[in-house]
Amino acid sequence: MIWNKRIMTLLSVFLLIFSTSLFAQKASDSVKKYIYLTFDDGPLNGSENIDEVFKNEKLKVTVFLVGEHVEKNKTMTDYFKYYEDNPYIEECNHSWTHANDQYKKFYSNEQTSVEDILKNQSILKLQDKIVRLPGRNMWRLDGKSKNDGASGVQTADGLAKLGYKVIGWDLEWTHHGKDGTPVQSVQAIYKQIVNQLESNKTFTNNNIVVLIHDEMFQNKWEESELKQLVDLLKKHDNYIFEQIKFYPQ
Repeated sequence: MIWNKRIMTLLSVFLLIFSTSLFAQKASDSVKKYIYLTFDDGPLNGSENIDEVFKNEKLKVTVFLVGEHVEKNKTMTDYFKYYEDNPYIEECNHSWTHANDQYKKFYSNEQTSVEDILKNQSILKLQDKIVRLPGRNMWRLDGKSKNDGASGVQTADGLAKLGYKVIGWDLEWTHHGKDGTPVQSVQAIYKQIVNQLESNKTFTNNNIVVLIHDEMFQNKWEESELKQLVDLLKKHDNYIFEQIKFYPQ
């Protein structure tokens, strides 16, 4: 009789722990988590495929544009217009020159670097004052800030004083510099996104900003990889694709 009572007590404790764990898991699954896929340096070869994927998927994304690329040739101008006409794509500022890839020199002069970004804002007629600094992972959002240890702090501060949101990233889908092809496999970057988002190792909990580059999707098989990543993330009912302008302040 005593053993029966002990067994019943242990069983009750086990069921309580199990049900509590299950409830916690369901509660975690029901928390909305926001994914911001952001594409840098466009328009470039590959921009047309990004445009096609998200137009077909009807999912929100953000592109950070370089003004000089828009004026490079008619093809790039056309790609820019694709982005402008796509209701699911938000266009933001990534500078006019991309610092000519000489970042230390670019950021050594706060005034000229800020002017470069303001020029891009004006000529491309970008609606929102949202910028990602070329070559720098820095944040300035309503009193919250983060630097990456490199030059550019004064430029970021100057833009924030002008009312700009300076946006960095939490995770990068990296690419080979020589040909632009993705480094991580679809499964690898998918797992990184989920792990980082679920563990709240991001600038803002339950929100993850992923950096990707337009040039990674120049070929149809690469476009297919982007579509595969989107399909995997869509399987999570509580994951929401959003644009940077809706990032929490």
